[in-house]
Amino acid sequence: MHSKIFITAFCTILSLVNVPGAAGHGLILKAKGDAGTATSKGLGVDDNTPRDGTRRRPFQQDTTVFKGQRNVASAKGCGKTLEGGVNQIAAFTGTMAQVTQGGTVSMTLHQVNTDGAGPYTCMVNAAGDGQSFVQMQVTTQVPGRNGNNRQTQKQDLPLVAQLPANVQCTGTVGGMSNVCMVRCQNNARAGPFGGCVPVQMVGGSANTTAPAPQGRFRFARGLTLHW
Repeated sequence: MHSKIFITAFCTILSLVNVPGAAGHGLILKAKGDAGTATSKGLGVDDNTPRDGTRRRPFQQDTTVFKGQRNVASAKGCGKTLEGGVNQIAAFTGTMAQVTQGGTVSMTLHQVNTDGAGPYTCMVNAAGDGQSFVQMQVTTQVPGRNGNNRQTQKQDLPLVAQLPANVQCTGTVGGMSNVCMVRCQNNARAGPFGGCVPVQMVGGSANTTAPAPQGRFRFARGLTLHW
């Protein structure tokens, strides 16, 4: 009788220790915009975390999890990590990626283990406070199915998304103005996993039309128009 109670209690403790949503398995390390060379570090990222393993400690300690927020409509805030708890936007420091209106954000995603894979959904918060998001178009996707891919674990992978043409960044983060918050996440059962990175909007639109060339035009084979 006592042994049965002990075994039941031991199994309960093990299940609590291994709660699926308690650890993260894929994170946004950094991002660069389509304007300039500056980069933003992902919120919650610890540069001292080793990237060559898959175990919970120490390899998953700075990965962001967005527990229970599985779509753009339910997204709020920037998640939390095992190491630092809730990711605080106000705590961001360092350089910041710069992007034009309608421009692209190129991110480095580190997949820790199997369920840090793609596909990823990306979204942007124009006010920079993480309170509400609209969807971005992902132009370079992370491979995977339902957030899983064993072949790409322990790897850095490219993830590129484009800002909607009508989004104007208006936030202030890290002492910088005209900031948006970009958030990307997969749909792994134990997640979602991913991260947030701030970007600063600069210059004009990325979709400007080039001026027409002057001088002469070639219309068809052997036909040249002069003026």
